[in-house]
Amino acid sequence: MKLKFKLGRPQIIALVVAGLVVVALLVSRGRDAGDEGPGTLDNAAVQACDDFAAGQGSARSNSARLSLADKVTASAAKSDNDPVRTRSMELGRHADEGNAAWRTASNALTQACSDAGWTAP
Repeated sequence: MKLKFKLGRPQIIALVVAGLVVVALLVSRGRDAGDEGPGTLDNAAVQACDDFAAGQGSARSNSARLSLADKVTASAAKSDNDPVRTRSMELGRHADEGNAAWRTASNALTQACSDAGWTAP
């Protein structure tokens, strides 16, 4: 027994429109979830950014980097600014992984601070 299934023009148009609506919803949800923005610059975020700026130049050894990362992370942990808090934790994870990793994490934290509106003292 063969089953014939034939769509007419109205059904095809309805399926195309429904497909476009689904794609549009998925795209808009993806943008909303991934676009946190820079966050607000609260006092704890300012303190974390200031601490980092003050100690960045002298943090050349792994132990100095770890110490600075601990100080910055302690300040950032009190902040409601997710990007600064996240970049501070990344700074701590990369403190003893060499110059390139430290530089990358440092640049990311500095960018998160700048994006939130922080300016170097």
